[in-house]
Amino acid sequence: MKLSIIIVNYQSYQHLLSCLKSIDKFLYSNKKIKNHFEVILVNNDKKNLTIPINYPFINDKIINTGKNVGFGIANNLGTIMANGKYLMFLNPDTILTDNSLIRSLNYLEKNKNIGALGLSIIDNNRKTPQNWSCGKKLTWGGILFRNTINKPWNKKTPQKVDWTSGTALIVQKSLFKKIKGFDKNFFMYFEDQDLCLRIKELPSHPKIIYYPEAQVLHFNGKSWKNKTRQKKAYQTSQLYFFKKHNTFIGYLMLKLIYQIKNIFKNFTHHN
Repeated sequence: MKLSIIIVNYQSYQHLLSCLKSIDKFLYSNKKIKNHFEVILVNNDKKNLTIPINYPFINDKIINTGKNVGFGIANNLGTIMANGKYLMFLNPDTILTDNSLIRSLNYLEKNKNIGALGLSIIDNNRKTPQNWSCGKKLTWGGILFRNTINKPWNKKTPQKVDWTSGTALIVQKSLFKKIKGFDKNFFMYFEDQDLCLRIKELPSHPKIIYYPEAQVLHFNGKSWKNKTRQKKAYQTSQLYFFKKHNTFIGYLMLKLIYQIKNIFKNFTHHN
């Protein structure tokens, strides 16, 4: 088995069906790869997940968690069932638009020192590469300038980066197991950056590559109905990321900024 595609579903059922349909069209219909990949579904909805169409590449590999356990933990659960040499973490609100994913696998096979490879994520509304979908390790400078100086997501050739988005991310399974997968302390957001950084820090120093020659179309942020909870999850994960990968002073400064913002928000709300 060459590739295990792991998809975490949460309030994205219709998008998930479209995603599976695109996998069926561009992977399973290809004789060269149809027997070399599988799809594992991890369902974070309360209600058990059922797929109305028989897709042989799933083969009953559906994990129902019964609750939203978070993105990283759900993906970790999916990898337990994975048989592939490579793990692909794919959002349910994405679709394949061509067979370029096969090119990315060939690229990985030719470049053994790549630990993780991110596909180009095309924003469905703008039809252009999604901003801030890869880049340098997040620092204070990254927050101030949002990593916009280099804009690696707009490049046309493979780019060496510090991280690339978990929306469509391929990782060597052996390395994923070596670093013990996603950090469960990230409920959602920044777990992909953390994963890539930990892969880079391995003794063999594997590369993290943004690969624009393969792409997926992304219907961004469809699983969040409550934007307040989404913002809180983002802030919590960013604070934990800073505490883990940056200076403690930087973490305290970021925490202070969020506290001031929340105080100001509550003040304006009550007045």
